[in-house]
Amino acid sequence: MNNIKGRILLLLGALIYGGLLSWVYIDLVSPAFAYMGYVYYSPSSSMVMLAFAAAALPALWMPLVVKRPSQVVYWILYVLVYIPASIIPFYTLRMEDGKVVAFSLSLLAVFAILGASTRLPYLPIRRLELPPVLFWLGIALISAVFYGLIVATYGVRFDVGALSDVYDVREKYKESGGGLVSYAIAWQSGVINPLIMAYGLVTRKPGLVAAGLFGQMFIFSITGQKSIFFSLLLNIVLLLLLNRKKNGFGISMLYGAAIFTVLCVLVDAFLEDMVLVSLFVRRLILTPGLLTGYYYEFFTNNPQVHLAHSIFKSFLDYPYTMKPVYVIGYQYMGSASMAANANLWADSYANFGYLGLFVFTMLLGAVLWLFDSITRHCEYQVKCLMLGIPTFALSNSALLTTLLTHGILLALILAYILPSIKKKEESEATFSPEEIWKKSMPLSPVASLSQYTERDL
Repeated sequence: MNNIKGRILLLLGALIYGGLLSWVYIDLVSPAFAYMGYVYYSPSSSMVMLAFAAAALPALWMPLVVKRPSQVVYWILYVLVYIPASIIPFYTLRMEDGKVVAFSLSLLAVFAILGASTRLPYLPIRRLELPPVLFWLGIALISAVFYGLIVATYGVRFDVGALSDVYDVREKYKESGGGLVSYAIAWQSGVINPLIMAYGLVTRKPGLVAAGLFGQMFIFSITGQKSIFFSLLLNIVLLLLLNRKKNGFGISMLYGAAIFTVLCVLVDAFLEDMVLVSLFVRRLILTPGLLTGYYYEFFTNNPQVHLAHSIFKSFLDYPYTMKPVYVIGYQYMGSASMAANANLWADSYANFGYLGLFVFTMLLGAVLWLFDSITRHCEYQVKCLMLGIPTFALSNSALLTTLLTHGILLALILAYILPSIKKKEESEATFSPEEIWKKSMPLSPVASLSQYTERDL
């Protein structure tokens, strides 16, 4: 694609997408969910222009052609976290304009630093490539251990059709979870099952897709986490975008997100409801931007936590009676039981302020650089899909939590020993979107989204 044309398309797409998010937030989400903290204060026109400029500027350096897993991560963060976090706080914060602008410019700076890390020369790392039989035998054994822990703790249940009870299921899981089994659930659903499904999709092996999907549905029936239920769909969307790498992964993703937002609004207008806008646009896209602003405001005016609730709890005094996610939930949503899980930048600011933004961004950049270097000669689609689900966790989890609990480090280890796909399979790995849907979607249970209720973020 011509560079100038591509840059113009990206800039235009960022402005359109930002405009759509602003419209949905101001006219649809805020009036309906103001009681949950989705407030709106009309900013000046100059502040709105600055917000849109900050959101669109990265389009000047975003990769037009995605060649590395880190660049896939970069694009996901741009669409789901950076653009909303650059715009929504201007509508929600009651702070001096200068402070809001300073934070916006800091986000722009750290996002540029993260982008630079996706272009670094590869590290000279030699992989330990296991034979396929040995690798998949290890995956099977690890999965058996994880599922054994899950069954021993929760028993055997498989009721994915009861989506209307999803929040009750989630509350029961929170009450009885913890310890090793929580890692087993997170790693199996966030890394291993998506890897199995990704490998099956790329190599056209429906049996592997079915095995990964069955595992996801089993875990979903225990945890009630929607991200697990829709993990197959996320893998398919990423695979479709990766197949368009020559035509622009990022352009397709950016305009696809804009079109998807419009479709959610149109379908909800037809149904005279707000099911899709609330479930996808509000929860998945707008909330990271909203909470980024709230974390910044609160921890600018109150003591930062310096990881005293986490890895430094044995050395430092924690200044609050609740964890940060519940502090923000209580302060802005009016409920001490509301877990306002935020993204990596919101959490890094809560811990160390502006210094945290830069340090944690560089840490993420180093991890992605290492992953790129390890997977340099791995099959393109599989290595990119391996980071798909863990990356989505970055939009509503702290970086350290995502590295360990949500499995980015586990994905790094598996990538180090991942066997190459045989040449025959590589030739079969190019297939049409119709084939993906025919082979994959019938495996997914059909359930009505209208059964969801609004009880939390």
